[in-house]
Amino acid sequence: MLTVGGPEALTPLEVVRIFEEESGRRFEVETIPEAKLREQFNSANDSLEKSFAGVMLQYTHGDAIDMRRLLESIPVCLTSVREYARTVLNLNP
Repeated sequence: MLTVGGPEALTPLEVVRIFEEESGRRFEVETIPEAKLREQFNSANDSLEKSFAGVMLQYTHGDAIDMRRLLESIPVCLTSVREYARTVLNLNP
């Protein structure tokens, strides 16, 4: 398994904030209370529902990935979310 991440440990809301700053627009963000996600996880009727609910629960807590070990074996230049946002928003010259 190859675990990859970027040069920064960011929460999903921090990523949204960066895209808002770079685009100059506010994004509509909808949230689901963690208790509702836990309820969905606990009441899942099959493994797919349980897996999906589990992924959403994990996502609520963020997941910082330590890239040092990977970069020792595969030295690459990582792209920050801000750089990526500029690219996909066509803000890079």
